[in-house]
Amino acid sequence: MTTLPGRARIREALPADLPAIAEALRAYLSGTEEEKRAHGVSPTTGTDDALPERYRAEVEDPARALAGCRILVAELAPVEDHGGTTTADGGEALPGALAGIAVLAPREGSLEIKRLWASPAVRGRGVGSALLDAAVEAAGPLPVTLTVWDWRERAIGLYRSRGFAVGPAWDERPRLLCLRRSPAVGDQSLAADSPSAGSAPAATTSATTALPPIRPARPEDAAALTALHLDAWEEAYTGLIASEVLAARRADREARAQRWRESIATTPNTVLVAEGTGERLLGFAIAGAGRDEPAGGLPERELMALYVRAEVYGTGLGHALLRAAIGDGPASLWVLEGNARAIRFYERQGFRLDGARKEDPVGTELRMVRGAG
Repeated sequence: MTTLPGRARIREALPADLPAIAEALRAYLSGTEEEKRAHGVSPTTGTDDALPERYRAEVEDPARALAGCRILVAELAPVEDHGGTTTADGGEALPGALAGIAVLAPREGSLEIKRLWASPAVRGRGVGSALLDAAVEAAGPLPVTLTVWDWRERAIGLYRSRGFAVGPAWDERPRLLCLRRSPAVGDQSLAADSPSAGSAPAATTSATTALPPIRPARPEDAAALTALHLDAWEEAYTGLIASEVLAARRADREARAQRWRESIATTPNTVLVAEGTGERLLGFAIAGAGRDEPAGGLPERELMALYVRAEVYGTGLGHALLRAAIGDGPASLWVLEGNARAIRFYERQGFRLDGARKEDPVGTELRMVRGAG
């Protein structure tokens, strides 16, 4: 299995990452102090590059200083230069091969992003955005908070694009903004499936701390599954698939409902739905025997579809459906190229892009595999 060169992969930090995390924190904190001196808000002066006492412990012993925190790390697929050095696509060596880190900590009923850093070697290539999205998803139904210096206009723009806004201050240092993001604000789709397979959509519901019931689909769910599938495609693929294609799918609603009814009654595949209120569904998953030739040790199981409605993004429902459909074992799936949120989600579940591609009438699909061989 391979990950495409230059693509960020977000995962939980491991004990073996601690030296690289320490170097990343040193780079982040040193750079921040330099900026603070330039803007006249640092207690240190001149060219003093020593970190203030309050930050040194993070660099010297991050495991102890950040006990109780959750640390996410970003990696890029390695690219070997002529000297055999692991580099980013741009050619600059990355410290410890980490492209970025995020440090998350609980704070008064919210999840605080205490540190968010992307290596200068990969700035502008979506690593910071990927870490931010992963942090928001990790928060689930909790609000997300962070602080940012007011001169960091680019970072502020990124945060605003994800639904953050200035909130009540909990840190009174001059020029430091306290931002807050309420749950169910500004999310994008994590839906992903193989459109060519005729797989189904996801349903919606308000985000809550308790996950909705998941059960096998029944033929009488056909109308609700059709509504879910149509809605989820529009939420997930607007901008990725031509609007004419999405409109044509909705015009074919009755025929789609009949196909769902027949498929549920006869398919050998596992079809699961997450219940909402009344007859409304919030999500669904389809899994079965792999449809690809088993060459190269591909897993026998395939996740053929996984969708949840936008209103329940970040609640853990997608993960619950995935696990109910395929467990934690080996599996493969196909995802639409450009669906960055879905790719990141699957990477956090242990899937990796293996380089296989196929063309579909609605776009290019990329194969992801977990536990091949």
